[in-house]
Amino acid sequence: DLRSPFSEAYHSIRSNLAFTTNDGAPRVLALTSARPEEGKSTTSLALAQGFARVGMRVLLVDLDLRNPSQHKIFGADNRVGASSLLTGAVRLQGAVQPTDWPNLFLIPSGPLPPSPAELLIGPRLVAFVKEAAEHFDMVILDGPPVMGLADAPLIASVAVGAVLTIEAGRTSRAQARAAMKRLRLGNARLFGAVLTKFDARQSVYGY
Repeated sequence: DLRSPFSEAYHSIRSNLAFTTNDGAPRVLALTSARPEEGKSTTSLALAQGFARVGMRVLLVDLDLRNPSQHKIFGADNRVGASSLLTGAVRLQGAVQPTDWPNLFLIPSGPLPPSPAELLIGPRLVAFVKEAAEHFDMVILDGPPVMGLADAPLIASVAVGAVLTIEAGRTSRAQARAAMKRLRLGNARLFGAVLTKFDARQSVYGY
């Protein structure tokens, strides 16, 4: 519902992102979280839909090569995707899928590799992101959580900037700070954070 407070909140985030670079919204944006299931993929999708709605050609890429979800949300074929690109099995256009949303395109995760970090550390990720940015107005990378994994800092480092999603009442300040520190150590440019699942009635000191 475009008139709901939920949609309005993401509209506000989209508007704020338009001021994060000298050229407006970042051409390549990475989304991550401190822990699993904090709303990272929902936020990635909502932002992708929002930018597509204002006429931008948006590519949403599921780079969570451990626990992907975008192909489930879209009901998309996941036999070819980001992992296929990173292994050199297909070229960019062979992995892009149209969606029911005008201007919004998807690259699902593809088959899950045995060692995601090894795929992401190679030169193909940089080349893939660069090529995608040449064909689309905006590329949104839905990455895995930060803590305990090497993947998220690697993905964030190839983006123009990153946004951290933080679940209210579940992720502590210490966990959020630790995630931010890891991203910055990986040379990521952190634009800010999105607080998800917030309920003012259940707000607790320290979270």
